[in-house]
Amino acid sequence: MDINKSIDQELQATKEELEATKKELEKQKNDYQYLLAMLENLPNPIFMKDENAKFVFFNKKYAEFFGMDRSEYLGKDVLSLDYLSLEARQRYQEEDLALIESGQVIDYEADYTGADGEVHPSMYWSHGIYDSVTNRKGLIGEIVDISKEKRLREDLMHYSRELHDANLKLEKIAEIDPGTGVYNRLLLNRLQEEDSAGKSPKLKAACALLLDIDFFKNVNDTYGHIVGDKVLKQFAQMLQTESREHDVPIRYGGDEFILLINNADIETGKRIAERLRNRCANEIVLPDGSHITCSIGVTELSPNQTLSEIISVLDKNLYEAKIVRNTVIAK
Repeated sequence: MDINKSIDQELQATKEELEATKKELEKQKNDYQYLLAMLENLPNPIFMKDENAKFVFFNKKYAEFFGMDRSEYLGKDVLSLDYLSLEARQRYQEEDLALIESGQVIDYEADYTGADGEVHPSMYWSHGIYDSVTNRKGLIGEIVDISKEKRLREDLMHYSRELHDANLKLEKIAEIDPGTGVYNRLLLNRLQEEDSAGKSPKLKAACALLLDIDFFKNVNDTYGHIVGDKVLKQFAQMLQTESREHDVPIRYGGDEFILLINNADIETGKRIAERLRNRCANEIVLPDGSHITCSIGVTELSPNQTLSEIISVLDKNLYEAKIVRNTVIAK
């Protein structure tokens, strides 16, 4: 009886132990299924490979992304992926095996052709892993489709360029005098700022003229501002027709204009000034038949001069010219 009782107790203990083992295995199975479900429903393509770089898992998103069938590709390596070129398959295989051996991590941007036939710019990440419990190696990787982000980035760059171009156009419009069509003082202000910041002005001049219409106040007082505005416009057009491609006519203020002349010494500047003075005296006629004249100061620019210093010299030369009127002072 005692022997039978002992056997029954041992059988019961074994049964309980088996039941506990069964429950533990069931729990591990449930945990595994739960982990698998989480991996399966990740929003990005995920894949896992064994020590021989063969697929042991890829999630639903990976299958959808490349149009893969689990039954066809599980247990196979990247060399079997017929949607990739042979060169790409060989490169990825070498890369996988190297990562599995080293346990390193890599990431880079790559273009993948998806099941939809479209090219998807993507971020690729993979990590060689080692499990000390099972003493096994493997690989896990992820692909993040950045097509939308890249399109957004390209759109932002496009809009940024458009905005930049629009701002440049607005700046250019702001620097144009609406009454005469030549540059206004804002251009000089910008050049002054560039000069102060140690930048080379975009518009480099070798010679500069400062022109003033003689007795212009009398024109406004006698004939009114409509005639005065017409005289200013004619004078500005005369400057424009005498300007070469890289010369810059500017309305400095009121009836004063500046002409920046590229590639010209003071003698060239003086000849241009005399030509302008003669054209003004012959071409711009007031309603009573009298002619407009102008006085001009001319100076040659030196490399070390600031715009303020240039304007100062021009002012002095123009002052001397205005004492005589209808003359040019160049020095």
